[in-house]
Amino acid sequence: MLRNNHSVSHYMKLLTRLSLGLLTLTLFSTSSIAGSEPAMQWIQKMSVAMQELSYQGRFIYLQNNQLESMSILHVKDSNGLRERLVSLNGEAREILRDNNNFTCVWPSSRQVVVDKSNKSISSPIWVPDDVKRLSNFYKFALVGKERIAEHEAVIVSITPADEYRYGMKVWIHQGNALLLQSILQDGQGQPIEQIMFTELSQLGNDDAKRYSVLPDIDDSYTLIRAHNGEENLALQGDSRWQLQVLPGGFRVESSSRKKLSDSEDYIQHMILSDGMASVSIFIEPTTEQSLSGESSMGAVNAYGLRLNEFSVIAIGEVPAITVKQLAESTHYQVH
Repeated sequence: MLRNNHSVSHYMKLLTRLSLGLLTLTLFSTSSIAGSEPAMQWIQKMSVAMQELSYQGRFIYLQNNQLESMSILHVKDSNGLRERLVSLNGEAREILRDNNNFTCVWPSSRQVVVDKSNKSISSPIWVPDDVKRLSNFYKFALVGKERIAEHEAVIVSITPADEYRYGMKVWIHQGNALLLQSILQDGQGQPIEQIMFTELSQLGNDDAKRYSVLPDIDDSYTLIRAHNGEENLALQGDSRWQLQVLPGGFRVESSSRKKLSDSEDYIQHMILSDGMASVSIFIEPTTEQSLSGESSMGAVNAYGLRLNEFSVIAIGEVPAITVKQLAESTHYQVH
């Protein structure tokens, strides 16, 4: 494999700007864990808890041999959802999400970028929306229990049915079903990405009211809006770009275009997902920096090719075979 970390870094930065931040997810067999509830039920309970409960905590995020510490405040009440992620080391940044907006604050460049709310890109913490959908391409099993951050947890193993996706192990709070730890694994079962809470506490209604998720922003910050609050049909994806073959379970979740700031050209951006794994496909005019061939950085794989005057780049936390197939399946359908 051609390991071109510079090229992957370039497109990860592009993905960050277009998606406003990818901030940018062991194990003993047992049949009596927590009343022997099926593993899928635990994943479903975790999904509901992570979205519907109010909680705060700190976790470590290990990716590409780099360790990052982050804090999270998640409030869900009668006013809806408010969430704040803060990076505690490395480049300072904050990510905020509510029912309508997704905001990224970059203190170093004094910028605030606002886009439409999108849960899937706001946090490295995996929270599935459709567990039943996952069951067609992943196998779930209760494999043990362990103590994480002073909480008793059940462990669920998620094994992919084919080579097009990674597996995962998750540790779920035995009481309130909040996620305590997750490990993303490659085809050999080796860890490639890990999240582990070091502190986590559920907030009651009165506790949640005391917290504000708003960061400190003064007049020195530049506000950048990625949308005007209305649907702009001119920025919808060009439907003539199609994918001929999709790995089982993957489907196009969104398709959009964004105008390049220094030209009249557009970047087409398609997001595909199977409910757990996701891949972005970028279609843009070819430049000298356009990725050609395979590249990787930790759990992230990318594949780029040239299609006439366009460059097609598929990138995501999936095996190399997946991004290669998706890039090679992309074509322009003339009506």
